[in-house]
Amino acid sequence: METSDNVFALVVMAQIKAKRVNDGATRKDVKIALIRRLYERGYSREQIVRLFRIIDWMIQLPRGLEAGFVQAVYAIQEEKKMPYVNTIERVEREKALQQGLEQGLERGVGQGRQLEARRILQRQLSKRFGELPDWVSERLEAADVDQLEVWSDEILFADSLDTLFKH
Repeated sequence: METSDNVFALVVMAQIKAKRVNDGATRKDVKIALIRRLYERGYSREQIVRLFRIIDWMIQLPRGLEAGFVQAVYAIQEEKKMPYVNTIERVEREKALQQGLEQGLERGVGQGRQLEARRILQRQLSKRFGELPDWVSERLEAADVDQLEVWSDEILFADSLDTLFKH
């Protein structure tokens, strides 16, 4: 397979390597070697772009090794005088977008959890102590999830809002 000019041979090699190699640094080296072959086999720009995306998808690297991989690809492009930087930039943008979406989702879930904890505690407080003064609402708004959970536990033993919030 390594000597074949067939593009599918390269894809099959990438799949085999992706399944067999678990060590991050070795995966990076394998991935760089496969990308180098793209340039050495004389594929068209379009073929290189498509195969690059497939290999990048198949052989995932730990985040800490991605920068080294990108630098190695830049070096290969320089060496081969084939600057397909747009491919790497697009892949980096796609990864950054995906990471941003994941972080946004995590943040949204965290905020939803905080809102839900605040709403539940506010209901418990109202049922236990009646109408809540403004200062309690302000404290609830300023509290993080951990603090809201502490108050949710302590409400069982508090005699008053003042003792619960140690106001």
